[in-house]
Amino acid sequence: MRIIDMKEIWRRIQERRKKLNLTQQEVYEKLNVSQNHYSRIENGHVGMSFEILLEICEILQVSTDYILTGEIHDTTDSPIVSLYNSCTFEQQRHILKYVQLFLEYESKK
Repeated sequence: MRIIDMKEIWRRIQERRKKLNLTQQEVYEKLNVSQNHYSRIENGHVGMSFEILLEICEILQVSTDYILTGEIHDTTDSPIVSLYNSCTFEQQRHILKYVQLFLEYESKK
């Protein structure tokens, strides 16, 4: 079982934001959260919802794999990943909800 290091998550978010030359203000405005709330997220004082994580990853143009684990998995050969990546962010959110419902349904069989 993999242990998620929260300090590393915050470090990777901050590092990626800086690499893209984005200010905290640019990110929190895109997230539609207050400056204080985003600063507390990035500095590890509060957690974040799954939705915020997905939005941060989209803004920072990075995968959730990288933010959560620091690893980048090459999935470019997968046709489903290709289709998923061609969807809008809103479509991707719907797909994730459907997959979660499917997995919940399958686990109850």
